[in-house]
Amino acid sequence: MLLILTYMLIYNLTSMLLFVTIVQVTGPSLRTLFSFSNFDQSSLFTKLLSLTILSLAGVPPLVGFFSKIFVFVLISNSNLSILFIPFFILLFAGLYFYVQNLRFLHSSNKATSGDVIEISTRQHTIYFSIALPLAFFLIFGFCYVDDVLLTAL
Repeated sequence: MLLILTYMLIYNLTSMLLFVTIVQVTGPSLRTLFSFSNFDQSSLFTKLLSLTILSLAGVPPLVGFFSKIFVFVLISNSNLSILFIPFFILLFAGLYFYVQNLRFLHSSNKATSGDVIEISTRQHTIYFSIALPLAFFLIFGFCYVDDVLLTAL
């Protein structure tokens, strides 16, 4: 039960950072994924989106990888080894989806990008008070997750 709750916490925090960043930058102008082409490649928003997408994809140094490990541990502890194959298929399909979104995010260049996105100082303060602790958790959350995994085993 602890593994499921930790997995849900990690996934929900990562998704929250993704959607808060997208809404913060695009606001009401988000219509399709083509709106990602308005992002500046060197901005902090693009770097946070890349970090979040990589964590959702389950890249090993990030905490999203450990949430995938939790599912493996849960499957192996419950002796449901037949679920490994569907889980691997879903894992690689999701990885492909996230990598394609990341590729699309970084495929735009300055010549095709639109107006520079400006937000108010108050919005910056609220956004960064949410985004920076979550980004810190995505990068260094393995310290917390490792303890949870040890207590669950």
